[in-house]
Amino acid sequence: MDNEEKVTIELLQEEIVRLKEENKRLIEGNEKLIARNMMLAEKVDIYYDVRRRVEWLKDLVRRHREFMAQADLRSDEELLAVIETRIESEEIPLPPEFGIKEVAELVGTTQTRIADLYRSRTIYNSVDKYLDFLRLMRALKTLKDNPGYSIDAIAKDSGFNSVRTLQRKIQEAIGLSPGQFRDITNPE
Repeated sequence: MDNEEKVTIELLQEEIVRLKEENKRLIEGNEKLIARNMMLAEKVDIYYDVRRRVEWLKDLVRRHREFMAQADLRSDEELLAVIETRIESEEIPLPPEFGIKEVAELVGTTQTRIADLYRSRTIYNSVDKYLDFLRLMRALKTLKDNPGYSIDAIAKDSGFNSVRTLQRKIQEAIGLSPGQFRDITNPE
């Protein structure tokens, strides 16, 4: 082999080494680009998932507003009937904190509408008085039907804050203590 061929072979070998290094650099660069593209694809997926959820929530809010608007279109009598049916027939628990807000949510209308309704259309004059009446009726029924229950348990089950409140409400309503009422309704 002559000198010129040796130089050409060396140049070709150097070119092969250079091309291998450049190929390696390109592969590493592509791996970084692939990783970056995958990360961007994940971000795009998350973005579209969030957008889909936002659209779903917007639709839910829109439907709720429509429902609320329709609830407010009911006549007062219809709304009172819905309230009484939901609370009394379904025997919804009436804990002490159950009030106008919960009644409004239960029937899908505003607290203002409920307050105005009870102030102008019922003998109770307020939702709280209506709920106290229901609690009292439940307590009297329990006293009558379950003579073994303690007054404390009946007060809690009926939704009164304390035994004292139950005793006062029964005394005001029928002029008897819970024990006296129980004795009258359950003669042994």
